[in-house]
This record gives sequence, structure tokens and C-alpha cells, in this order.
Amino acid sequence: MATLSPPPRSSPAPDPGLAAFRAALPAGTGEGRVADGLCALGRTAALVRGEELAPDPGSDRLVWLASGAAKLVARPPASNLAAPPPGGQVLAFHFAGDLVSVLRQKDGDFRLVALTACDLVIFPSDAFLDAAQGDPAVLRSVLTRSLQALHRSRTRMMQLGHKSAAARIADFLVSMAERLAGCTTGTCAFALPMSRRDIGDSLGLTIETVSRQLTELREAGLVETEGRSGVSLTDVGALARIAGRTGEPKN
Repeated sequence: MATLSPPPRSSPAPDPGLAAFRAALPAGTGEGRVADGLCALGRTAALVRGEELAPDPGSDRLVWLASGAAKLVARPPASNLAAPPPGGQVLAFHFAGDLVSVLRQKDGDFRLVALTACDLVIFPSDAFLDAAQGDPAVLRSVLTRSLQALHRSRTRMMQLGHKSAAARIADFLVSMAERLAGCTTGTCAFALPMSRRDIGDSLGLTIETVSRQLTELREAGLVETEGRSGVSLTDVGALARIAGRTGEPKN
């Protein structure tokens, strides 16, 4: 009696977030053993705008943004007498391709909050770093991203202590032009996914001060705005000089 063999099982389609993570690894490493090990550690998640990644009480995590934009927020302890900004203190903004360190909750209440719809790949930090050591190119890429984030954090801390409100806003716009649109000089247009309140919280300014500084930059002909998020910079180099950046290219 003839029997019918079952059709061969097709391999499941790779998860889009993990596929994007592989593609972002240094050239020649995305299909290697270390990449396989890293992807085996990762779990994917999707956040809608305003949603936050649930905290982990006991494990540090590395979160890779496959798409979208998010803010890293610190929530002060309930016993803290100082009134915190609504929703917490904005520590940093992150965009597609960023690798974000989110500490375990027992070391502080740090939340990753979606500014737009986000696709994430989440790794346990220690296991990720152990696996990445198997390929120097991968480990170097991780360390480079970490050092870039540390540089941005140090720059922001310096601004809070030494720069004027005008310089802080100019520096923020120059930074966003580079990170969102790849612009370092000339004209540049992009959409800001964060609110003016978020901008102020990240720079130690009130929302009124942010609005006033943007108005002054518009009146100076350096910035044009459209709607709630559209921004056009007419001279990135001039804004860099207002920000006090050294070594900026001149138009």
C-alpha cells in the first residue's frame, strides 16, 4: 500500500529584529558562530509610543533598537524630597541602531520609554559580553558604541554645569542633526520624536525656556519649525559655534 510522506518542514522565517541585529554587526561576522550565540541570547519586543520596557529587578540588560526612538528615564526613589520631572529625569535619547544599557532595578529605577513605535532586541548584559568576546570585531563594535554613549553623557553633564540655555539648545540641535540625518554642516531637516518637555528635562531647562530659545533661533534665521516635530536648520555650522563646539567645520 502506497504511503504519502509528509512535506518537508520549512525553516521558520528569521525574526525581523534579530535579522536586523545580525545585519548591523561588523562586516563578515553576521553569519558566524558568535553572531549565532548572540542571537540565541536575544529576545524581541515591540513597544508602542509611550509604552515602557518593564523593569528587571535583578539583571542588567543591553537593549538594541531595531527601529524607532526611545528615551532612557531615571525614576527617583519615593523617599526623594525633590520634585522630579513628570515621568522621571530624561538621561538620554536613543534611536535605531543604538545599543542601550539598562541597569537592573535594584541599582536604580531606569526605564526605556518609547517615543515612537519601537522594535527591540533584549540581551542579558553579562551573557552578551561573554559571547561577544569570541570575536574581537564584534566586541570592538560593542565597546565603540558604549564609548560613544559615554561621550554624549559626559558632554550633557558639562552642559548642565557650564553652558548657557542658548548653547544647550544649539548643541542639542546639532547633535540631533548628526544622529537623525547625518548632517554636520550646511542645511539640515529632520523630525524630532521627543517633546519639548523631554528636551528640557534632558538639558536641565524648563519647557518655557526651550520654547523661548527656539523662538530666538527662528528670529535669527537659523531654525525653522513645522508642526510639532519638523525642524529645519539653515546653518549647522553656525549652531555648532553657538554651542561652543570646537573643531566644527565652517560653512
